[in-house]
Amino acid sequence: MKPTQRLTMAVVGIAATLWLSGCGGGSSTASEPGTPNNPANPNNPSLPSTNRIRLFQHGDEFTYTISGVALYLGQRFDVSGTSTDRITSAGAGVLRVKRETRLHLRRGSQTYSDNSQAIYYISQDRQSREVTLIGYAIDEDDPITNSTLPYRVVVPGIIHENSNFSYSVEFEDGRILSETWQIGTIEPVSTYAGQYPCYRMRFDGYRYYPAPFREAQEAGTCWFSPQLGTMTRIESNEQGWLDGEPVEYRLTYILQRTNVSPNSP
Repeated sequence: MKPTQRLTMAVVGIAATLWLSGCGGGSSTASEPGTPNNPANPNNPSLPSTNRIRLFQHGDEFTYTISGVALYLGQRFDVSGTSTDRITSAGAGVLRVKRETRLHLRRGSQTYSDNSQAIYYISQDRQSREVTLIGYAIDEDDPITNSTLPYRVVVPGIIHENSNFSYSVEFEDGRILSETWQIGTIEPVSTYAGQYPCYRMRFDGYRYYPAPFREAQEAGTCWFSPQLGTMTRIESNEQGWLDGEPVEYRLTYILQRTNVSPNSP
């Protein structure tokens, strides 16, 4: 068997960038998550009574299972993995979102792995619930690479059905992140952590990375829970770079566990 090789990923997933949350332990576990159901009856009492997202809090944790395929070096690989977001306070009203992602690519005896992490710094207005992106770092001990002013809202505090939302963020090191969201209606979604009422959303994303990675793009569908303040399921098509070579992913992220109660304030 070919020894496991380490790859450097330029882009991993859309939860990836920024409806910045995650999933973590302590909730009920379904035996097998289903696909999102048809739009729910608006009179269904299980649906949230508000479209206002919850406040992120110190200690929030979210974990997703990842599955899918990758096209890399002219070959198709099966992909499996996990991604975990942990939210802690960085002081002065700033929250630190640490994302750790582990992906495994397999094709017969060929096995590749990638373990990556990123740190995002955000602030959230306690009244409007809007989230702005302050900056990022590769490691908690690294200095923050700031977003250029003015800071852009990357998560609206109120979600409106059948509406659009977009933003573009430029960082001081020249990186650019742009995303457009088309927000649909609400429907129940089954995950390993239980079932949640979620807004179905279509997204298109663009990232510019200074050399050697150049550009990366994403598109897909995701389901956002205002009660949790994060995605519960993501189905994405991603284009990016691994070790300077182009790679394409078709990935599904499903919430595996979280320590956030759907009834938390």
